[in-house]
Amino acid sequence: MKNNEPSPFDVAPPSPDSNCPVCNSPEVGLFRADVIDFEYAVKPARNFFEGQCKACTSEFIFPRPTDEEIRSFYPSNYHAYHDDHGLVARMLVSIRSRLRARYYRTFTDTATSTRVFDVGTGDCRHFDALKLHGDFDFLGVEINPEIAEIARSRGYNVATGTLETIDIAKLIGSCDVISMNHVIEHVSEPNVMVCRAFQMLKPGGAVVGQLPSNSCWEARFFGKYWAGYHFPRHLQCFSRPGLRTLLEDAGFADVKIMSAPHLQSALSVQNTLIGSGWRPEMKFGKTPVYSLLLLAVVPFELLAYFFGQTGIINFEARKPMG
Repeated sequence: MKNNEPSPFDVAPPSPDSNCPVCNSPEVGLFRADVIDFEYAVKPARNFFEGQCKACTSEFIFPRPTDEEIRSFYPSNYHAYHDDHGLVARMLVSIRSRLRARYYRTFTDTATSTRVFDVGTGDCRHFDALKLHGDFDFLGVEINPEIAEIARSRGYNVATGTLETIDIAKLIGSCDVISMNHVIEHVSEPNVMVCRAFQMLKPGGAVVGQLPSNSCWEARFFGKYWAGYHFPRHLQCFSRPGLRTLLEDAGFADVKIMSAPHLQSALSVQNTLIGSGWRPEMKFGKTPVYSLLLLAVVPFELLAYFFGQTGIINFEARKPMG
């Protein structure tokens, strides 16, 4: 919420009750009190607010939700739990899978299999797509028990739980790549997650991923309708400096943070339309015209990518050798 906007509450919301979960700075304050779930209309049982760190400018929801509350934020029709895509999205997912497979293979000798541990595997449909393009040994962890069981039924070694809590003793120093695509923003303790990832990697291995960042044109333009909030499921919205600090504090080196070609702003447009009163029939968090919105935002996203201002970023960080 901008400073000159009135609060939607009769009583001022509380100040954040914890340090920044990204950089651990105590210098935090209320940022927004007006974000809601435009995609799935989830209404938490208690009020949550957006705070912002004054040190790294990352944002986060507070009070910090419990694990039980976090699970309640994900409805049964959540898009990550289903294979359904529109035509345009299916084409983009296919291209992305091929490029990711080629990228992951750069972290190991081409004569050997690349061990990839994925955090937040979902039902592992992406593993099915990736293995078409290289020699991989896939494993991972998924918080939803029913979805984790579906992943195992597909033949993958997937633990139920979170990277912060599962037993990783047998995985120490065994992974070439740990992937965190659109997951680190969903967890309550991102610092614990990246520290455990560091332990699991081979020397020279890499943690890689993709996530929304508020260091972008899209967040500034759309405000509370910015898709990166994905409220209440995104427990933190990283700034680029905040993400770098998190990774370097865990011991990672050669941290790279790059703008990613993406069409997330289509969802920000959708949120704006819904916030303005449009009530279409939704399917997996998307309106019937979502494919058209994807096409409509291409010029904006190309310009944002050219200037390094996309709302989605890629990151890569290496575990030092020796």
